[in-house]
Parts: sequence; structure tokens; C-alpha cells
Amino acid sequence: MDRSTTRDGEVARLRALDRYQLLDTPREQDFDEIAEAAADLCETPIAVVNLVGDGRQFFKAEVGLGVRETPLETSFCRQALLQDDFLYVPDAASDMRFAGNPLVHGDPGLRFYAGALLRTAEGHPVGTVCVLDTKPHALTDRQRKGLLRLARQAMGQMELRRSLREQAEQRLLHERILDSATDYAIVAMDAAGLVTRWNAGAERILGWSEAEMLGQPADAFFTPEDNERRRAGTEMRLARECGAADDERWHLRKDGTRFWASGEMMPLRAEGGETIGFVKILRDRTAEREAGAALEASEMRYRSLVEVSPQVVWFGDAGGTVTYCNAYWYEYTGQPQDEAGQVDWAGAIHPDHLEAVRAAWLAAVASGQPYEIEFPLRRSDGRYRWFLSRARPVMNAAGAVASWIGTSLDIHDRRQAEDGLLKTQEQLRLAVDATATGIFDYDLVADDLVWDARTKSFFGLGPDAHVDLEVYLARVHPADRDGATEAVNAALDPSGSGTYDIAYRTVTPEDGTERWVSAKGQTLFENGRAIRLIGTARDITADRRAEEAVREAEERYRLAARATNDAIWDWNLATGHVLWNEALHTAYGHELDTVEPTGDWWIGHIHPDDRARVERSIHAVIDGGGTAWTDEYRFRRADGTFADILDRGNVIRDAGRKAVRMIGAMFDISERKRAEEHQRLLTGELQHRVKNTLAMVQAIAAQTFRNVGGAEEAREAFSARLVSLGRAHDILTQASWTEAPIAEVVEGALSVHRGGTASRIRASGPNVPLSAKAALALALSLHELATNAAKYGALSVETGGVELRWHVVHEGEAPRFSLTWTEQGGPPILAQPTRRGFGSRLIERSFAAEVGGEVRLTYAPTGLTCQLEAPLAAMQEAGGNEEAA
Repeated sequence: MDRSTTRDGEVARLRALDRYQLLDTPREQDFDEIAEAAADLCETPIAVVNLVGDGRQFFKAEVGLGVRETPLETSFCRQALLQDDFLYVPDAASDMRFAGNPLVHGDPGLRFYAGALLRTAEGHPVGTVCVLDTKPHALTDRQRKGLLRLARQAMGQMELRRSLREQAEQRLLHERILDSATDYAIVAMDAAGLVTRWNAGAERILGWSEAEMLGQPADAFFTPEDNERRRAGTEMRLARECGAADDERWHLRKDGTRFWASGEMMPLRAEGGETIGFVKILRDRTAEREAGAALEASEMRYRSLVEVSPQVVWFGDAGGTVTYCNAYWYEYTGQPQDEAGQVDWAGAIHPDHLEAVRAAWLAAVASGQPYEIEFPLRRSDGRYRWFLSRARPVMNAAGAVASWIGTSLDIHDRRQAEDGLLKTQEQLRLAVDATATGIFDYDLVADDLVWDARTKSFFGLGPDAHVDLEVYLARVHPADRDGATEAVNAALDPSGSGTYDIAYRTVTPEDGTERWVSAKGQTLFENGRAIRLIGTARDITADRRAEEAVREAEERYRLAARATNDAIWDWNLATGHVLWNEALHTAYGHELDTVEPTGDWWIGHIHPDDRARVERSIHAVIDGGGTAWTDEYRFRRADGTFADILDRGNVIRDAGRKAVRMIGAMFDISERKRAEEHQRLLTGELQHRVKNTLAMVQAIAAQTFRNVGGAEEAREAFSARLVSLGRAHDILTQASWTEAPIAEVVEGALSVHRGGTASRIRASGPNVPLSAKAALALALSLHELATNAAKYGALSVETGGVELRWHVVHEGEAPRFSLTWTEQGGPPILAQPTRRGFGSRLIERSFAAEVGGEVRLTYAPTGLTCQLEAPLAAMQEAGGNEEAA
């Protein structure tokens, strides 16, 4: 045999043995009982559960030896490893394989050996269950089969311990991942709502430790008013019925302070679908809420200006009928010993699994292949426990199946452990999915960096992309790269806390996309050495943009207030205090230092004839629950003269709808008043011009009919002159058209956005005439879509483009007009918008409200698609009663 092949096989065998971690471990009763059973079965003074290591053999259990380890070179088990399943030496003194062996020809003078291999599922021999004696023995077939069964039992015990150890390690990993998500309070509860898990984020956000909260009801962090309404119970009921219960409300910390949180309650379900507990995930949104409130307030001000083992052993005949079961079967099932047939097996198997078990067994009998399946068996008390049932065919000399031998091992505890692991994994998955959190894991020993798909997306990478430290640093923003490196080094420093907490920008080299990422993690140390850094990552781009939007909105307000000539006022309705901008002096001459900051001062400067009316109108809005107020009056300037004023204000109300503040602006409409007077004069002038036009028509008629011969010639000449006159009037009155072709409307709406990108906006469709109202609505909608595309969509990058198509659908009772705006090649849309912007609402108001149309906005990863659809008649009606062309 090739030495390299033998060496590779031995390395693989030793690696398989090491997975069980049983070498040099203390004695255990389960293995001791197997050794004792082997000695009793074969009537020998010596029995061993033996593990063969590198150059030595370790006795996990032994009877009659008194030692735990011996060298391998003279051992019988060395020869056993060369056998398929079993080594039987009736008399070693006459066996050439043991000629010169000191254990045979010297002390202790071993003569008899029988051993069954311990073989892993992958086929690696790792040891034996064997018996020895100092005198020759003849081994019966029953003893041989018994040793093989005991070897399978020992292997089952080894597999069980390995599985439990690996599950415990995996569970510890999952707990550390949950604890690293410190931005989120993740609370697990049982079906009654009592806390069973409380992560580090819950301790940080809510203040209670896990020890304080375990076994306590979740009501503790709900406010008293929510507890009065049994809000926690309501969320559990909704989670059970609907699959999840979202909420956004005030919650309570241990110190009694309140914080605004967004959260979600989700049910934990068993395999059968019954609810076994709940997961509550909370995130402190107080800062975001305050920022949102600040933004809303800022937007309100801006709008005012310009408007988020024992086991069962059994035998069967060649046809598959069970002919024997050991005592454990009868003890477990409670069946009498005369009822061991297949029917009785069927009666003990759980009904839900009976057909699958029967089909697997019949298939194995028909094919002669080994049989293995897991299913629940009913115990004598009526309870079910999971068993692993295995069987192998026993072949006769002709190679045909003579009988079957099988075992059924109670794996209920293992299944429960696996179910517990699955539950933990499900909790982790729910927590990660609900919080849009990515996971990273850096094995410093193997220098292996692993990111999940969400973390890769934060760096502009696909799910299958390779990652390492070079990829990570290459995609961190250059300005943040040094800080990110310092944060990693600090987390890996054994003298520090091992905490990793940083926010930085990432850059996608392919398209230049920037994102803000918050990363938090914890380093695991071993013997003063960093071995692993594991944690979570989260996209915080929206948070950073919201903060920037607040600052920009406030700056716009300051700039607008400073730039306008309109007097802007801010009235605190609780204190009566009024603030004015500089325009009060600029426009009306009042020095701000001399103005009394009260509402009484403003009322006192209104013309006496207008004062009572204005007071009634403004208090009707404040006291009546309205928000918008408008009135006209005369206001006294500093020089004593009066200005005509159009005053507009918006009332700001608290959560209880109480008016707390009012912001407005005074527009000087003196010029407008004078213009209205001037308009009255122009009306008279217009009457004069109409008379002149009629006179001109009369003159044209007179001239035409006077200078031509026949009546037909006179009619054509007169018509041609009237058309020429009409075109001249069209030019003068172009703003008052009542119908327009859609192509002109589209060109007019998009011309300002075409510029040098005319080829990037492709428009096509039939020539559909539109009424004035429909044309205006469509123009406004296209303008908003094009503006949005230029700012954020396909027209914001050189490679993007827009496809605009319209057509008439002749289906149903009446034809419908349909127009589709499709963006391609722009920045990818990574998430659905969390709120509707002003542009979306304008499109719905202008198109849906004006012509009764439907607006559908689709935010696909490749770009925005907007579909506008309305009855054709509505698009062509003029004044609501004119028939469409």
C-alpha cells in the first residue's frame, strides 16, 4: 500500500477521534456499564472500551486491567483497526500475528481477544469494545452480535456527547451575537409574558440587568398608562394572531425616565405551530423623534413662508416482519411480550409519522439497503419520545437477505437540545432581520473575515463577493480610514475592554455611492491573545441625512426670514410673547428695540375699523381647532400712514390639539390694491378695445365684399382674413387655451430638464388631445418626476435615462388613458422610502384629484416606475361637460 495513502488515512482517523474530545477524560458510568456488560456477556475477566490515539491506546472504561493507558505497538486493538468490524482471536499463542508479542508470551500471558470496532459515521475506526482472557475461548454467535451492539451503544454515547458539546458552543456564539447588538433591547419571553432572555442592549437601554428581569413580566418597561390598558398583553395577542405587532410609543427605564421607542413583538412558534413564547425588540428613538419633531417644526415654519442508552434492539425476517424485540421495548411501550409484531410497532408510532416510517421500511426491505429514520414512539404513560431507528440486512452465503437486525435509540434529549438551538437561531434571525442588522466575524487565528449578505451590501458588495481586510479598508472612505483602523486596533488590544464601536463612511468604487455605517462588536481573548472579533453593523445613512436635513431646513428658515421683505411673526400663545423679523422695520418703519413683544401691540396698530373683525377671525381659528388663518386689514406704519396687509398664519398644536404657537407673515398688498383699481380702469379700456375689434371685423367685411366680384370669392377672402386675425389674437391670449396636444404638453413640461440630455429622455405615444385641466395636471406631474430624477434618480448620473410612453387602452366599458414613466441606469434603490414626500403628494393631488386618475409609484432596485392612468373622457373633458374628441 502506498505510504502516503496510509499516512493520510491515519491523519484523517486521528482528526475524527479528536472531534469527540474523550482522550484523557475521567471515567463515566455510561461507558463503565458497557465494559461491564461486555465482560458479563463473554464471561471474561477483562473488558475495555478502548480509544486508539497516536501511538497509544486510552481506556475510556475497563474491567480487570486497573490501568487507563497502554502503548499501541504491542496491543491487540492495533490489529483490530485493520479489520472491517470485528477481530476474534481464540488463542493468540497459536496466531502468527502475535508471534513474539510480550503480552502473549510474557506477563500477563493474554491468550483470548474479541473486539468490535468503534467506527464513525464517516467510516473512520477510532477504537474498540473488546474482551480479553489469559486462557483460550470460543466465542458464540450471540456473544459476537452482543459485542457489536455494545460497540454501537458506545459509539452512540460518543456521538451524543459531541453533539451536546457543539450545540453548547453554538448557543454561546449566538448569545454573544445577541449581546453585541447593544443598540437594540432584545427581550425573549415565555407564552405567559415572563422574561426568559435579556440581552446587553436591553440592559443598556432599559437599565435593568438580566438577573433582575428573568422571570419578571414585561410590564416593567411599559408606562403606567399602557399597563392600565394592558398594552403588553395586547401586543402578544396581535403577535399571535397576525405574526407581528409593531408599536411606537413611550417606554419606561429602571430609573423612571421615559424614552420614545420603536418596537416589534414577534411570536416564537414550535414545529407544530403553537406559540411557545415571544421576542420583543426595542430601539431607543428618542433622539430621532426629537430630530423629527425639530424637522417637522422647521418644515412648518418653512411652509408658513411658502405654504420613520438504553435502546430498543429488534430482529426481523427477510420479508420485513419484526420477530423479536428486547425487554426495553416492552418496558418502554408497556406492551405484553406476545405482541411484538409489525402491527404493534405501528400502534406505538405517532400517527403523523406512521406512513413515512412504513414507506421507508418497506423501501429498505425491497432494496436490501440499510434503513434509518427518526420518529416519535409512544411511551407506556402515553407520552411520545423521539427515537432514531437503524437496521441492516443480514446476508446468507448466497448473498441474499436472510434477516434484519436493528436498533432504536432514544434521541429525545438530543432533539430537544437541537430544537433549543433552532429556537435560539430563530431568535437570532428574527432579531437580525427585524433590526436590519448585519453580522461580521473575524477569526484572527485563521485570518478569516466573514460578512453576511447585509453587511456586504453596506459596502456595495454582492452576496457572493470575497471579503478580507484589504477589501474592507479599500471601501472605507479615505477620510475615515485611519479612524477605522485605530478602532480595530483598540478593540484587539488585550489591555483594553475589547469593545469595538465606530461609525464611518463606506464608498462603492464602481459608482461612488457613499453610506454611513455603525459597527459594534466584542473581541474574544484567550490567554491574553485576541482570537476573534464578532459583532454587528447597521446602515445609519438615513439617520445622518435626517440630521443634515434638520440643519438645512433651519438654515433655510433663517436665510428666508432674513432675505424677505415680509414681516414674519412668531407668537407664543401660552405667554403672549411675539417675535418679529427685521422686515417690520424695513417695510413698516418700526424699530425692533421699541416694539412691545406682545399681541396687544400688533392689535393696537390695526386700523380701528378693521380691529374687531381681525380679532374675531384669528381667535375663531385658534379656539376652533383650525390650523390656517388668513385676513386682510390696514396696518399703521411708523410714520402714521396705513398699509394694506394680507396676513397669513399657521397654528401649531400639541399632542392634545391645544394651540401653543402661531407663525405667520404680513404681506404688504398696497400695490395690489392700487393694481385692482388700475384693473378696473383696464376693464373699461378692454370694452373699448372689443368695440374697436368689432369695428375692425366690420371694416374687413366691408372692404372684402366691396372689392371682389362673386359671392364665393368674397366668402373665401373674408374667411382667410378672419383666420389671420384669429391667429394674431391667439398669440396675445396664449395663456387662455382650452385644449392642447399631449406632445406639446410633454415637451413644455420636460424642456427645462432636457438641456444637454435630450437623448436620455425618450418620449413616444399617440397624438392625444388634452383638456386644459388634464394638461395642467399632467404637466405638473411630469415636472415633479423629472425634478426628482435629476436630483436623486436616473438623470442624476451620466449613465441614467428615462423612458416615457403613453397609449389609450380600449378595454372594458370605456377607453382609458395610460402613461408610464420608467427610470433606468440610475443609483440603485436599496430600501423602500419610509415617508411620502411633497412631490409624491403633489402628483396625487394634481393628477388623481383633478381628473380622477390613479397614481402607482414602484421603487424597484433598478429605478422608479410611475404609472398614471385615468378615463380618456376625463382627460379630454372641458369644463366637465364637453365631449372628448
